[in-house]
Amino acid sequence: MKIRDITIRAGRSLKQAKARTLLTSLAIGVGAFTIVLSLAVGAGGRAYAGDIISSNTNVHELYVQSKQEGGRVSTAPKKYSNDPAINYGGGVSVKLLKQLDIDKLSAISGVKSVTPYYMVSPKYVTTAGQDKYQTSAETFSSSIKLDYVAGNSDGIEKQGVVVPDGYREVFGYATAQDFLGKTVQVAVESGSSNLLQPEIKLFDFKVVGVIKQSALAVVNGSNGLQIFEKDMKTLYDYQKQGTALYGTYMAATVIINDNADAKVVKTAIVDAGYDAKTAEDLMSFIFQFINVLQAILIGFGVLAVLTSVFGIINTQYISVLERTQQIGLMKALGMRRRDIGRLFKLEAAWIGFIGGVIGGGLAVVFGLIANPLISDALNIGKVSLIIFDPLSVISVVAGLVIVSVVSGILPARKAAKLNPIDALRTE
Repeated sequence: MKIRDITIRAGRSLKQAKARTLLTSLAIGVGAFTIVLSLAVGAGGRAYAGDIISSNTNVHELYVQSKQEGGRVSTAPKKYSNDPAINYGGGVSVKLLKQLDIDKLSAISGVKSVTPYYMVSPKYVTTAGQDKYQTSAETFSSSIKLDYVAGNSDGIEKQGVVVPDGYREVFGYATAQDFLGKTVQVAVESGSSNLLQPEIKLFDFKVVGVIKQSALAVVNGSNGLQIFEKDMKTLYDYQKQGTALYGTYMAATVIINDNADAKVVKTAIVDAGYDAKTAEDLMSFIFQFINVLQAILIGFGVLAVLTSVFGIINTQYISVLERTQQIGLMKALGMRRRDIGRLFKLEAAWIGFIGGVIGGGLAVVFGLIANPLISDALNIGKVSLIIFDPLSVISVVAGLVIVSVVSGILPARKAAKLNPIDALRTE
């Protein structure tokens, strides 16, 4: 018999046992649903993380620190070093960069500029007649894409500041546009002042831009004021001058030339005795988390598929027993053993195909419904965290068909080996 005729015959046989076929298909459909959905969640999560990286970091930017001492934390004291460091207690300390290191990094081939990370801890931020609020400050980078609610970065080099929209709310401005042009005061305590009578100086900045909270702020906790590099250095000098930490930096941002290879420059920096990380390196833990979550979900799907395999085998064995006379008649009329085997394998393939289509289809419908609900719940805007790749869905369905065919091999062999005379005698 032709494959086409056997396939049609297999479909008719399954149609005669609709309930059993549907239940067995639904069992494999559970696995299809879980696997397709987990692949879509993984694709969506990686796409969203990629958008965060591309929107909030620069591919030509490297984060550089002094090479830190490795090894496990020990109760034994470490050998003294005159290198500047911040000691966090418990044997944990971070070596700092010096101006000599900044100059050394600037001289490396492919490096366009080096900006130290100015460690400034403002006491508070306020506006005239308003309460004081805790804040943080960071150096503004023109290479990072910011989502402006109002204004922009024009004029930031003239003692301007870019602030998150949350500051507008606490200072009582109705709209972000109303906040533009207003003066905020950043209070900084001099590190060299008397502890009993600390010297606190107010630095005035004009609001030039109001931005939405960065998606990266959720990851690194950064939601502070964006201040021009020159002004950040002014705050740093006031706070650190006269202290042991003056002239030292936690890290530095290295911008490489547009035509330079980031990996090559990173290798050169590491060879020079520093730790260097790209934006992807810094955010790699997000991708690791997504991959682990996806693997767990796929594991549940595979478990469901394995369970359904036994259901297919059981269904096919029952079908062989119920149709013993029919098999004997087909053999008596000249149907070959190979064609009998193909018939039952194709029936198993139909079960896998129906289950895959049902499970995959339900996963797509669920994803389309859940996408806007998840985005609203997480307040991340119109972002799709569940992205379906048609090729992935087709691959899952095809894979389940193959698994089903393999599951139907034993029942198919049993049917093919039946003696036609004995089969016709069966009641």
